[in-house]
Amino acid sequence: MMEGKTGQKKRIGDILLELGYISQDQLDKAIQEAKRTGVMLGEVLTRLGWVTEDQLNAALGIQSGAQLIDINRVTVDTSVLNLVPYELARRFELLPLGLQGDSLQVALSNPFDVVARDKLKTITGKKIVPYIAPRDWIVGSIEYYYKTAAQIDKEIEEIIRKDIKGDTDVTNEGNITRLVDLIIAKGLSLGASDIHIDPDEKLVRVYFRLDGVLHQRYLLPKKFHSGVVTRIKVMGDMPLGDPHIPHDGRMQYDAKIRKIDIRISTFPSHLGEAVVLRLLIKAEAVGDLHRLGMTDLQASQFNSAIHRPHGLILITGPTGSGKSTTSYTALLKINRTDINVLTIEDPIEYVIPTVRQSAVNPKAGFTFATALRAALRQDPDVIMVGEIRDRETAELALRASITGHLVISTLHANEASGAIPRLIDMGVLPNVLAASLVMVIAQRLARRLCPDCMETYTPSEEEKEIFVANGLPAPAELAVPRGCQLCNNTGYKGRVGIFELMSITKEIEELIIEKASRSRLEEVAVNQGMEKMFVDGLKKVARKITSLDEIRRIAV
Repeated sequence: MMEGKTGQKKRIGDILLELGYISQDQLDKAIQEAKRTGVMLGEVLTRLGWVTEDQLNAALGIQSGAQLIDINRVTVDTSVLNLVPYELARRFELLPLGLQGDSLQVALSNPFDVVARDKLKTITGKKIVPYIAPRDWIVGSIEYYYKTAAQIDKEIEEIIRKDIKGDTDVTNEGNITRLVDLIIAKGLSLGASDIHIDPDEKLVRVYFRLDGVLHQRYLLPKKFHSGVVTRIKVMGDMPLGDPHIPHDGRMQYDAKIRKIDIRISTFPSHLGEAVVLRLLIKAEAVGDLHRLGMTDLQASQFNSAIHRPHGLILITGPTGSGKSTTSYTALLKINRTDINVLTIEDPIEYVIPTVRQSAVNPKAGFTFATALRAALRQDPDVIMVGEIRDRETAELALRASITGHLVISTLHANEASGAIPRLIDMGVLPNVLAASLVMVIAQRLARRLCPDCMETYTPSEEEKEIFVANGLPAPAELAVPRGCQLCNNTGYKGRVGIFELMSITKEIEELIIEKASRSRLEEVAVNQGMEKMFVDGLKKVARKITSLDEIRRIAV
């Protein structure tokens, strides 16, 4: 926080002046206008057009110590809206974002509004953690989340009720368009990563994937299926003919409070076309290793690897394990104006300023391999390859890492040690792999226990033995999910990464050349200090971040 010589906080005008957003003459004139009208100095400066709202918020953040919100990345936990009445949110222009322990995170346009914060603390009984966001976004979000999102279920039920009553126009274009918009809006309000629309014999099932798990939400009459699929295809600029082959599309959806990209996939089934919409919402944890779930030691090892001048870093795990988020975090940490960073992705999920990003287009012949070959002619320092899927891409990535480039890529493998035999099976030369590989990271995403309803208990002797057998002290207390209104009765809210980082040492290089088995590679890596994913997960269980059942589900 910026302070004056006396230790007092600097005035907002002085901060704006130091940041170079305004001149001294502009500041003097704005101060005079503020005194004359009784309007806050910041508002005067924005009215005059001398500073933008973003610049003012940046200065307020420095002055107050409150964190700025990236409105394109923030996810509002709608379950906390019932803690703050709509009238109070409107009156003080604030939006509750989520709970973290006993702290309620709240977006404010004025972080110094003590009255609003005291009122919130009294009503909720929570510690208030303020965040700064643009006033227009807060006002629009209040209306969206309290009014629009809250009415979605009722409106969908009304459309279905009209069908049951026999209204003849229920499946007309207007109703279908509205129904699709409502389903997407519901997914966004819940923080879903995917929306599934699955036809059945007599109905259509709509599922939302929340925290990695599918939840059935709506049952629609079968007559809606054709119209819903057609509407989604139109939105995704997809061919309407030939429902007997898969189709892929993409669209940018205007959710009123922000625009998001949605990737669409259709799949033919004997009951009709199944549709999956992937909501490409930028993860809040991007750029923050600790929010990803890494320990201090893991973060230190990761930072050391990504700041190497050359070499190959692989991030492994199944689909939906957070590999892209970790990859983007690496790029954000190493991206500077004095290095050339290129990406080859499928698709681009997170736009990073100053990074040249490209998306593959296999239909046009622009594959990972052809893109990587072209990228090497662009004088890059760092290249991110979305995924290594074949021998050609693997060999090009290795060649790039040997010839002075840092290459970051992903690979489907269950453990860190499993990535090495997988690449050798692709046809990669072991000696080339040994000379190129810097680190392999394996990861999964575990659901976080809801802090408001989790229940603690004394673990059984059998459960304690699991910890002891993995070199950890037996915990005196663990927690299990119960379910409440704040977590949609799932017992979980949000996700956290569990990791396994294998650094490539001289001994492991020799094992790679010898084509050692996966188990042997893992044994040596563990002896040299690698912590297995399951152990990392158990540590998070002991800290009551997640449950033992959840770690068993994803990491055994």
